[in-house]
Amino acid sequence: MKDTLLKQRESLLSEVDAILAKETPTEEELNRAKAAQAEVRAIDDKLSVIAEAETQRAAQKTSLGTVAARANEKAGEEKSVGVIKDRYADDAKRGFKTPREFLLRVMDAGRGRRVDDRLKSLRAAGSDEAGEYADPYGGFLVPAGFITEPLKLTPEADPIGGRVMRIPMTNASVNIPARVDKTHTSSVSGGLVVYRRAETDSVSATRTAYEQITLRADSLMGVSYATNELLNDSPVSFAAIVAQGFQDEFASRLIDERINGTGVGQFLGAMKSPCLETVAKESAQSNDTIVYANIVKMRSRCWNYGKAIWLANHDTMPQIVTLNAAFGTAGALVWQPSAVEDHPDTLFGRPLFFTEYCQTLGDLGDILLGDWSQYLEGTLQNAEGAESIHVRFVENETCFRFTMRNAGAPWWRAKLTPKYSATTLSPFVTLAAR
Repeated sequence: MKDTLLKQRESLLSEVDAILAKETPTEEELNRAKAAQAEVRAIDDKLSVIAEAETQRAAQKTSLGTVAARANEKAGEEKSVGVIKDRYADDAKRGFKTPREFLLRVMDAGRGRRVDDRLKSLRAAGSDEAGEYADPYGGFLVPAGFITEPLKLTPEADPIGGRVMRIPMTNASVNIPARVDKTHTSSVSGGLVVYRRAETDSVSATRTAYEQITLRADSLMGVSYATNELLNDSPVSFAAIVAQGFQDEFASRLIDERINGTGVGQFLGAMKSPCLETVAKESAQSNDTIVYANIVKMRSRCWNYGKAIWLANHDTMPQIVTLNAAFGTAGALVWQPSAVEDHPDTLFGRPLFFTEYCQTLGDLGDILLGDWSQYLEGTLQNAEGAESIHVRFVENETCFRFTMRNAGAPWWRAKLTPKYSATTLSPFVTLAAR
């Protein structure tokens, strides 16, 4: 059987060589060559099994012969001690009948199959050379690599900071006069009125009402300690890592406070502002959903929509991207993906940013529409860093401190009542809990 398989293998290889020798073999010939190669691999597998069986039979014969020889020893005869070894150990060809058989077994070993026992005595690599494969033989001499730049998650981009109204602060408290002009039923200027008059007639005098907006700067601070051993021994600038970390924390905290701040020792966020407009959910609207009517009504209640942006939690994306304005049997999506890299998607023509700082889907504040030019933000002290060895001197530690002082709040104290409508408007509009 073995000889038959070898002949078949040789015939198939000759057929493949003949096809590949052609300058432009046809597709049918190439397919035949692939099929022949597959048959060769199948024959190789069979030959491998046959060779392993022959090896096992040879080992069995050797073992039986040794047992019989020992049984025939005469009683009392001094027994000699010898080493039992395979018959092929003294064979110059190591038990291989032909070079072809030897090469086939080498190919099997290279493919990750079982290594023929007759090849093991020929193995030299991995037995006497130095290398990285084992620590005692050279591995200790090769140090592990080290990257000095730690991996980190880049915080979300701030879509708000560049849109707020910046107020210069030279003192901890700044007063800003503002016109009381949020009721337009009779005046849009806070009380001034103009009249049509006949010749020689007079008109009533009017005046403007004012209020005072106050920004009080609060301190935002972070502290971290590190042992001087770490600072001296680390190949990484630990101080730079701490500084970058606090920079990310300051940026994250400011975004969160602009949206959710309570106004007590921190920014007053849009969601806690007295001018916040909350649109009610639709009747029979399912929990944890956003429907087309919600977005339309939010849009209708937003003052100065041309400067507004949408903010929404990532959880809301499956709801928003499928919002559809129905037209008979057809419809159109109100969400539009950006066609330009690094530009935001749009919702009803205005930028839409998905952010972790809005509440989860279904909660009050999961989506917020806002004109942030109506939000005041003053900075008394930009972020500053300092370090000291004295705070924990006896512990041999260095203290890192980062501080900033600022204030922020919407300046609107009430919603705007239009002249001919009782439906109020606001620069900040959100959707009620569902």
